Amino acid sequence: MSKTVREIAELMGIPSDDLVKEKQRIRDEIKRQNIETKKSGNKFVIADSDVEKITSALKEKLDKEDSKKKEDNEELLQMIEQLKAENSKFKSENKEKDEELVRINLKKDEEIRRLNSKIEKYADDFKEFNDKQLQLNNQQQQLQARILEQTKQLKDTQQRLLTSAEKSSELQNKVDKIENASLWQRITRKFD
Repeated sequence: MSKTVREIAELMGIPSDDLVKEKQRIRDEIKRQNIETKKSGNKFVIADSDVEKITSALKEKLDKEDSKKKEDNEELLQMIEQLKAENSKFKSENKEKDEELVRINLKKDEEIRRLNSKIEKYADDFKEFNDKQLQLNNQQQQLQARILEQTKQLKDTQQRLLTSAEKSSELQNKVDKIENASLWQRITRKFD
């Protein structure tokens, strides 16, 4: 009994998803081995003896492909294991670096708090100094105002003294004139 290409593929246990690809491989193998096909109705069929040749050749190729896939898979598995090891190493290094960054940030935060505390103290000192400076400025202005007032009073006093001295001088001149005046001048009161 003879078989179609599809029946050969099903005989080999090819899943229906891969059927199209495997049917093409079977056709290629038929051509490579120069196997004659016969037409039965509208289908081409292959003799059972030739089916055995085709299936054994394809099984051999599939075994080689499977073994190659296995090798490739093993290489991939080894690469995956290497990548896992490297990944684990990187995770460990990253964890160490993260911990180091946390330590550095804690130190920086502490330094920032210390500096902020100093800045606040300096700001308080500056405010206190500024307040004292304002008080001194007010006291200086008050002293200047007092000095101006006392200077004015002193000038007024000097002016009164000068005025008094002038009057005293005038009186002294009159007294001198009176004392030096003749009897007639004294009686008539004309001293000039």
